[in-house]
Amino acid sequence: MLNDCRVAIRTLLRSPGFTIVALLSLALGIGANTAIFSLLDQALLRSLPVSDPNRLVVFDAPGPDPGWTSSDNNQTVFSVPMYQDLRDRSTVFAGIIARSGAAVSVMNGGETDIASAEIVSGNFFDVLGVRPFLGRFFTPAEDKAPGAAPVVVLAHAYWVRRFGGDRSIVGKTIRVNNHPMTVIGVSAAGFRGVMPGQEAEIFAPIAMKLEISPSWPATGFTDRRVHWLNLFARLAPGMDARRAAAATQPVYHSILEEELVQMKSKSPRFRTEFLGKRLGLLPAAQGINQLGRSWGRPLTVLMALVGLVLLIVCANVANLLIARAAGRRREIAIRIAIGATRWGLMRQLLTESVILSIAGGLLGILVSGWTVALLLKMLPEDSAGSFLGASSFLDGRVLAFNLILSLSAGVLFGLAPALEAGRSAISQNLKDQSGSTTASGGQAGFRRILVIAQVALSLLLLVACGLFSRSLANLMTHNPGFHVENLVTFSVSPQLVGYSPERASGFVKDLLQRVNALPGVTRASAGSMGAFTDSDRSSNVTVEGYTAREEENMNVNRDSIAPGYISTLGIPLLVGREFRDSDTKGAPKVVIVNEAFARYFFQGRNPVGRHMTFGGGDVKLDTEIVGLVRDIQSQNLRGKIPRFAYSPCAQDPDCAGYVHVYARTSRDPESLFPALRAAVSQIDAGVPVRGMETMRVQINDTVYTDRLVAALSLAFGVLATLLAAIGLYGLIAYNVTRRTSEIGIRIALGAERFNVLRLVMREVMVLSIAGTAVGIPIALALSRYVESQLFGLNARDPLVFIAATVALLAVAFAAGYFPARRATKIDPIRALRYE
Repeated sequence: MLNDCRVAIRTLLRSPGFTIVALLSLALGIGANTAIFSLLDQALLRSLPVSDPNRLVVFDAPGPDPGWTSSDNNQTVFSVPMYQDLRDRSTVFAGIIARSGAAVSVMNGGETDIASAEIVSGNFFDVLGVRPFLGRFFTPAEDKAPGAAPVVVLAHAYWVRRFGGDRSIVGKTIRVNNHPMTVIGVSAAGFRGVMPGQEAEIFAPIAMKLEISPSWPATGFTDRRVHWLNLFARLAPGMDARRAAAATQPVYHSILEEELVQMKSKSPRFRTEFLGKRLGLLPAAQGINQLGRSWGRPLTVLMALVGLVLLIVCANVANLLIARAAGRRREIAIRIAIGATRWGLMRQLLTESVILSIAGGLLGILVSGWTVALLLKMLPEDSAGSFLGASSFLDGRVLAFNLILSLSAGVLFGLAPALEAGRSAISQNLKDQSGSTTASGGQAGFRRILVIAQVALSLLLLVACGLFSRSLANLMTHNPGFHVENLVTFSVSPQLVGYSPERASGFVKDLLQRVNALPGVTRASAGSMGAFTDSDRSSNVTVEGYTAREEENMNVNRDSIAPGYISTLGIPLLVGREFRDSDTKGAPKVVIVNEAFARYFFQGRNPVGRHMTFGGGDVKLDTEIVGLVRDIQSQNLRGKIPRFAYSPCAQDPDCAGYVHVYARTSRDPESLFPALRAAVSQIDAGVPVRGMETMRVQINDTVYTDRLVAALSLAFGVLATLLAAIGLYGLIAYNVTRRTSEIGIRIALGAERFNVLRLVMREVMVLSIAGTAVGIPIALALSRYVESQLFGLNARDPLVFIAATVALLAVAFAAGYFPARRATKIDPIRALRYE
């Protein structure tokens, strides 16, 4: 084997042109696959860095859950009493833990920033099996009395980034939401909580929830209607998830019966559905994988696309090897004649292919590093940070993937030339004294098949490119319902630095006055939820004149806004008025609704002057509808527009806790950034400013997955088409060389140059049309798998298929034209002497 390797390396070095072209092709194909796999591995395949992650499960209980719910993910949340009951009564788990997320302000050394906090039970780290890097973790005792354990643990990455890796931080006090808290430890490197894609920077005990979330209801520790905790468990030894769920269901059902007794009267249907809820245990080796939910499908699509690129690369290299083997037929025949076995010869040729592919894979590691860096630059900062903080991209798993891919590619593209060489006729090849590169009919036929396959695969990639590009164009030109240009947004949270609700309201009012007075600002306002902020809030409503059906969903999305919000964002006001400064806490309650609200509850009739209230049951309709506005996309460009109601900020005590400020300007929006930051600092420099950007950038960030998939599918489509063109060019050029004598005779007998051109181009078009004929049905069949990724576009859009086919045929024509044109210039005299 070592001898085969030495011979293979010497042989490859003797053909530097072939070797360089093959290496570069393989480096691009394998490198692109390695890059996308590294991202896919981070998002979908990697387990939590905890002890035996496969023994972890997360609790799931779909069904009616009356009361107040708050969550930072799509998984079921539970109340504190429910968590305590399950923890204390269940016997099939080694431990049950709870967590929730929140944003906090952290002040240290006079600097304040916003951090992501994980609120966890006292046994959180012990059950997960995570060890501290410094100090210690929480104890169960620090999880009992509300507010009695002002301690925090820093995540390792945050400790390095924010505190410079200072080991003396343990035992020191930092201010979290302006509350002094002692740092008792630093978590192990690489551990970022149990929510991949949402990096935890600070860990705090559940007992400190009120300090972490100032607007949270104080009854949340004891009220079973306040749901906010995700529950995880570690299965006991010898127990599997199915048996554990079956054993826990009776306990869960008994708890539900106790909760139902405490509820107000409910319909028989509700009681049946509530008591019929099943407790499920879902695999949680990857935690609650928000990263996978956001990126799983796009990365899977990209992985399929780069796989097609690699197949085209393999076909190209196989074509090169077959052409090269044709020139080595006499050498191969001599080696067999002097005693080499056909198996030994095939092994030698496969060794060359594998060494070539491994070398290409090593170069591909460099390509993958550059590709990942480029991809991360294309992502919004938050999303890029989710990937960057996870773990090394070039770890053992990714390197193993690269090696396996390289070996597989080497065998794939090297097998056909090796088999062809093993079947070569010795006597015929020994008689070939000229060293002619004339290929056998089998070789020529197989090369044509490879080119047809390349054309078909290239068409698949071009169709994907067209679909994703048109989908992105539809998204980027989609009207969200309000004026996006010249609008700047940022957020502040006075309550996170210790402001009372009254002081926070004063802060926001003062800030809006200062922003409105800035040169270039034409209007400014604020809202608690805002537009395209990835946050929402909903509430049940009771509406005048509308009788709800049993168990009907009466939820509407809602936002609390300051006066001028509607006109600042440019939302069309259809009927009625905006909120005024006089719509204060003591004034009559008012609300503005959108068209979807009016269509649902008033069948499209004018809702202004009618009454409603937030809440259900026997309630007073004390809120007047004073305005009707156009429907807008409030959180993303794809979603269905919900029923929406806007309330005055002054009539909502929680409005000023976290607000999004909007300023419309008559000049360059980005030039306003320094003045806006200064306006906040002039009031209180300790209030951090988050997410200052233009509304156009903020909306663009919501479609970053679409932009990434469109950009990469375009790059892969161009690369694949280029590789297919090279393959076609190589085959036609080779055939022209092989048929030099024939073409010379044709010209000598009077054939017109145009006829020679047509003769060669006919083969080009036959191969190209055959490739598209194979590719179109496959593309139509596979297009349904990307249907959900498209916006405003059918996956079988004829315009895309026609454009991709025409573009591919045009490139194929250009690739074949140059060798065909060279054929027309063959000198008959020289051609007749060619053999």
